[in-house]
Amino acid sequence: MDQSVNVSLKGKSIPEPAVRNKEPSLPVAAPPLSATPELDRSPVLSRRQRALLFLLAIAAAVLAWISSYLFAYTDDAYVTSDVVSITPEVTGPIAAVFVKDNEWVERGTLLFTIDPVPFRLAVEQARAEEARTEAQLPVDRAQLQVLQAQKEAAGAAERLAAANLRRDTPLARSGTISAQALDTTRTTEEQSAAQQHAAEAALQKANETLSLDKAAVSSAHAARLLAEWRLGRTKVVAPVDGFVTHLAIQTGDMVSTSQAAVAIVDGNAWRVVANYKEYYLRHLHPGGLAWIWLDSHPWHLYRARIQGLAHGISRQQGSETLVPYVSPTVNWIRLQRRIPVRFTLLQSPGSDQLFMGVDARVLVIY
Repeated sequence: MDQSVNVSLKGKSIPEPAVRNKEPSLPVAAPPLSATPELDRSPVLSRRQRALLFLLAIAAAVLAWISSYLFAYTDDAYVTSDVVSITPEVTGPIAAVFVKDNEWVERGTLLFTIDPVPFRLAVEQARAEEARTEAQLPVDRAQLQVLQAQKEAAGAAERLAAANLRRDTPLARSGTISAQALDTTRTTEEQSAAQQHAAEAALQKANETLSLDKAAVSSAHAARLLAEWRLGRTKVVAPVDGFVTHLAIQTGDMVSTSQAAVAIVDGNAWRVVANYKEYYLRHLHPGGLAWIWLDSHPWHLYRARIQGLAHGISRQQGSETLVPYVSPTVNWIRLQRRIPVRFTLLQSPGSDQLFMGVDARVLVIY
């Protein structure tokens, strides 16, 4: 029977399901995974992507290798110039400062002055000493003339005494004159010779005294020139055109010859130094054209020439007094050694728009 029967139980009727004679349904098998289009294409696309990435990596490596034979680029570069340290040549307190920090100065511009009073007194003292030594020379020359006359007189007396001795000697042998007379003549001749020697010694001493006094005059003259030079060095001027940087002196400060007082960035020595990896160096030669990007003036390329390559670097930090040290590590990564290459700017935004130490980027096309 296909109809359901109501069975009464304690006044309630319970419907009996009418599924007794219904055939059980079989489970439907799920389609195979390969039948789903989305799941079927994803492994194929993944392999293609890996292959494409591999080819791109190879192409990038080949392009990088080829590019090293076409151009050399580095962003490890910076603008620099010469810093002239101005050290006073005399010691003393500063009387006045005539420049300001970061001011442009031309060569010969007065920077500051040192108190000149003690140096003026030294000049006056040196002039007085020079005058004193010069005044001694006429006295020496007069004394020399007196001694010269005495020497000539002594020489004449010695010649006369010698002639008398030659004349009296044969007379004493013949008995014409006594032996006592001959002895007197001989003694006179010896005394005349001694006086002549004494006059020659006095004249020689006078000549030496004159020479010493002339040397004293020369020494006093040099001392006077030195004192005047020191007085002139109380005015400190700029030796080059450039910018005063980090000015820290003021009136009343004591400056000395052992410490720099003012620094000037040379406005005519601007250059760019770029650290290039070793395998670029074979393509870089002095005179080669380069293009430089200055981070202080972006979006503009400036022409430059290779001035030269450094032929020595220090491999130990701290020993770069005479040769530069270029660190081979960046963030704990070991890099190739890099050699500084100096570039001379053919174009620039102007010397007043260049700043020492700013970053730059350099491109050299072979």
